[in-house]
Amino acid sequence: MRKWLLVLSLLLAFWLDTIFFNLVGLYGMMRPDVMLAVTVSLGVLMGPAPAAAIGFGMGLLADIFFNKIVGLTALTYMLSGVAGGLFFHKFYADNLVIPTVTAMACSFLKEHILLIASVIAGARPPYFLTFATYIIPCFLLTGGVCLLIHLFFKKNLYRQLWRQEAIKLE
Repeated sequence: MRKWLLVLSLLLAFWLDTIFFNLVGLYGMMRPDVMLAVTVSLGVLMGPAPAAAIGFGMGLLADIFFNKIVGLTALTYMLSGVAGGLFFHKFYADNLVIPTVTAMACSFLKEHILLIASVIAGARPPYFLTFATYIIPCFLLTGGVCLLIHLFFKKNLYRQLWRQEAIKLE
């Protein structure tokens, strides 16, 4: 696999999620979760274990640098990698619906987990307002970004992954 391409993709996803979207400040802070989309797409292409490790590492970095609760984002990204990996070798990599829907579902669950954690921490956000103005746009944007990321990974990484699997089978 082109490791430099994978590392560059992860660094770009980390930069987009943690710095760029916070500086741009989209309307109501709606933004796609690029790291989650990358983790799900890698899960579909590489399997659950590598994607879970990558998701946990990226989430842990984000938690250490930017969050007060360390481990919660890492856990959600790890579970997203496992969720994407459930479809490893079960569907063709040409299928774009599987990673897109999986990323949307994982984003939906991640935002609810973080909302529950904020309620446990003492915040009282209005649920239906938060759901309508933040959670729905975020998981729709994450699905769209995952579609684009999976197209990119499929074109650039899938051939290398397929060759590695073919060599293992020989």
